[in-house]
Amino acid sequence: MAEHMDFDPAKIPAPNFAGKTYAFVRSALISDANTPEVTTDELAAQRLKDQWEIHIEGLKIQYQAQLRQEEILREQRRQEEAEAEKLVEAERQEKEKELSKEAEKKRLPIYSFQKGLGVDAVPLQLHPYAKKMMTARKYVPLWYFLPDAAVEAKERTKESLDTNHLQFAVEDAKSAFLNALGLGTWPDEFVAMFAGFYSNMDMHRELQEQDGDRVLAHYHAKMWLAWYDAIERKEPFDLSIISDRVIGESRQQIVKQKQEKSLKGYANDSVSLPQQLLKPPTTTFATPTHRTNSNANADFHQYRR
Repeated sequence: MAEHMDFDPAKIPAPNFAGKTYAFVRSALISDANTPEVTTDELAAQRLKDQWEIHIEGLKIQYQAQLRQEEILREQRRQEEAEAEKLVEAERQEKEKELSKEAEKKRLPIYSFQKGLGVDAVPLQLHPYAKKMMTARKYVPLWYFLPDAAVEAKERTKESLDTNHLQFAVEDAKSAFLNALGLGTWPDEFVAMFAGFYSNMDMHRELQEQDGDRVLAHYHAKMWLAWYDAIERKEPFDLSIISDRVIGESRQQIVKQKQEKSLKGYANDSVSLPQQLLKPPTTTFATPTHRTNSNANADFHQYRR
């Protein structure tokens, strides 16, 4: 194997064979019987130059061959590195596909719905225990068929129908929700449906009524749960279609909540009132010694007024 060269022979300058440095060599060539053609100092210098050029030409050929071999080795290394990178990339993509498949299994499946087809009422939701026992034809306490039981079973505490704060939560959260739809890679028709759900509520005439914002907040919570329950049953509907019937039911619930709140407040006032009446009234009456029970009752009512 030829010795590795660290320099380009073409860049080596030619020596001055006619100079004093090579005088002894020139004399030896002239006196050498093996070189009878060299008879003068000039011919000896030319002979040395010719021999040097032949030697340098051989080195040049060797150096070029070395460069080609090094280029071949570099190309082989590049190809090996490229193949290794392709293999690593293929393994990475395969791993991502597997992770994507596993993640997709955990995501809510998407089922098509008929555009423009909504619902007039929230579908019946059964407690899982009730559904299981009914399937087995076993006894189920009637409590499990109440709406509250189905909601409790799903542990939807953050989606409860507390309209006192939900009306603000809907307004604050809807934009973030719509922007986050891309995370679930929802099809365009679902994105349009969700956007239509909010825009149709924003423009609904119910907002012009008293407590309309609370009514629509209640409606939002009911329909929101109903739609997700429906898609889990592979029967999604068009959420953007506003159900006036469900809005009416939500209004009834809001009215009921207000009435219960008023009654509760009245009851609290009634409980505290006798404590205030423990002290005798400060009003001075004309004939305190001849007071009857009816007079006392009248004074009691007068005091309350």
